[in-house]
Amino acid sequence: MTEPSNSYFNLDAEKSLIGSAMNNQQALKQFVNLRQDSFYAEQHRILHQCICALEKANRDVDMVTMNDWLTKNNLINRVGGIGYLIECSQSGFSVNARSYIQIIHECAMNRSLYNLGKELMRKTKDGSDPNEIREWAARQIKEVRLGDSVRLIDMQEACQNTYSALEEDQRGEDGSDISKCIETGIEDLDRVIGHLRGGMYVAIGARPSVGKSILALSFCVNAAKKGKRVLLVSLEMNEVEITERILANESDVSLGLMTSGSITPDAWTNMAEAIGKIAKLPLYYSLEAETVEKVRRAAYQLYENGGLDMIAIDYLQLMESSYSRKNGRQEQVSEISRGLKRLAQEMQIPILVLTQLNRASEKTSNQGKKTKREPTMSEARESGAIEQDANIFILLHDPQESELEGEYEKDAFEKTKAYRMTMIRLIVDKNRQGKRGRVTVAFDGNHMRFIPIRKIGEKNE
Repeated sequence: MTEPSNSYFNLDAEKSLIGSAMNNQQALKQFVNLRQDSFYAEQHRILHQCICALEKANRDVDMVTMNDWLTKNNLINRVGGIGYLIECSQSGFSVNARSYIQIIHECAMNRSLYNLGKELMRKTKDGSDPNEIREWAARQIKEVRLGDSVRLIDMQEACQNTYSALEEDQRGEDGSDISKCIETGIEDLDRVIGHLRGGMYVAIGARPSVGKSILALSFCVNAAKKGKRVLLVSLEMNEVEITERILANESDVSLGLMTSGSITPDAWTNMAEAIGKIAKLPLYYSLEAETVEKVRRAAYQLYENGGLDMIAIDYLQLMESSYSRKNGRQEQVSEISRGLKRLAQEMQIPILVLTQLNRASEKTSNQGKKTKREPTMSEARESGAIEQDANIFILLHDPQESELEGEYEKDAFEKTKAYRMTMIRLIVDKNRQGKRGRVTVAFDGNHMRFIPIRKIGEKNE
């Protein structure tokens, strides 16, 4: 087809949506809820009929099954043959069905209104009764509005989707990691939050220099070690600085020695061995994705070339708004947060977002002494939207000795101090799918890693 796209039709969007339905189950579910007349091109209306028939019969939707159905119904030549099915499939690897549907729906609405206007003009020229014309027009407008329907999910579909999601979360019978859930690598934290799952928007907040970047990086590396493909958007560190921190953990060579210019032969050996392992990890950096749209482009670039399982962004307040630059910074950050949450839901992967907290939890006394208290998620800098949007909100806090609670924390504090580490509370301040709670860990600043208190002193594996 050579007809251009305009406000009445968008052939590229129709073609890409058909391809998405052929390639992605999530897109297919949205596709079958469209009306056939939403499509402008006849061949696309036929393909909509074909896909809906296959889906209703609980058959797979792909080039083979579609070619078979179209051939049996003598429609294959009217859609352009198997060659056009291949074109549709190749143009629809994105799961961004919602955007295509919006474009197609708006074009269909414009066509309906245009045709309504033409018919209204014809009726008025015919000299029909104005009251009858008005009543007719009101009915037609109502039909157009009803076309803008909201998708409803009945309990049968909800239960089927829930069962499928739970099934996908399970491990293999031999314990193999076939689950779509992503572990953080900190067992005690996983027990609280129940792992990271598709569609989750997870915020990690802390005051500057408490370790939130290293915590997120450790989540990314742990996921990559389990075969998950991870995108790390870093707006604060470059690829060398990030990799040095991973290397310090994996090689057991301190970051200070690594950057001193005086690396020992043994350290070089350990680092070379570690580099050989981490170079194979499916972890990808983006240092330029400073807007939601650029994050989206980087994400789909990976998705269409092998898949994508998780995104981490360091950090949200360094991102820029694409559309609200004239508005205040608080509104811009809110827009960014909402955009990232929508992306997590759209791609059905977890997105981790680091956020700076303001220093409201720090106070300076008249004597010039600084005192601290445990922070709250409401102290996320520049926007309260992050608190509202997040499925999970994890706070980091390095308590002073005067803040310690119970014998366990006091013992943990002394143990971390003896090993020149810092005791950190990981506070799950919000958890939509589970309980809130605290996990106490040690931060080893020399080797850029978090360690369970019980494992302090053990050799890093």
